Amino acid sequence: MSARRALAVTACFAFAMIGDSLPGLSLRSAISAAPAFLNPAPLRSTPLFSGAGAAAPVACSFSAGDIPPEALRDLDSPPGYEYWRTVTAKVTAYDPSYRCCGDSADGRTSIMDDAWIMDGVAVDPRAIPYRTLLLVPGVGFREADDTGSAMRQSWERESVYHIDVRMPYFEQAREWGVKYLQIKLYRKAETE
Repeated sequence: MSARRALAVTACFAFAMIGDSLPGLSLRSAISAAPAFLNPAPLRSTPLFSGAGAAAPVACSFSAGDIPPEALRDLDSPPGYEYWRTVTAKVTAYDPSYRCCGDSADGRTSIMDDAWIMDGVAVDPRAIPYRTLLLVPGVGFREADDTGSAMRQSWERESVYHIDVRMPYFEQAREWGVKYLQIKLYRKAETE
């Protein structure tokens, strides 16, 4: 897959996920607002739309929640991170409320980040260290900043990577279900 197609896939996915919730957002503005590692300079001048000044976006050939594996392989490492490995993981979801977390629902993750900021996932830190950046298909980039007994048990008993994606609502987490996905892991780049 070309870098241009990977960008189009990423933009289509991002727009499908947030487009309905933000009035006035267009696919063109979603692409231009993408972080630099998703929207590299050589691609900015490449038209992703048909027609002159076009309003019609490149057709998305997948449903929201699915990023084609070839698109994942084509993405560069985010700034400050380097590619580490790709793993097959059991991926579930949770929300940080009492309903999912019980007495552990104190609004903080295991490393004291704000649990109500939806930029993290729970992992077993022995399998995936805290602060590792994960690219989860259908979700995007998330940081390992929490843990839970199910993640630790999956690793201890079965040596299975188990990732629990943090979501804002219980219904969203429940709808996610259980998926087995290819997850790209990135660690902080070593500085000299």
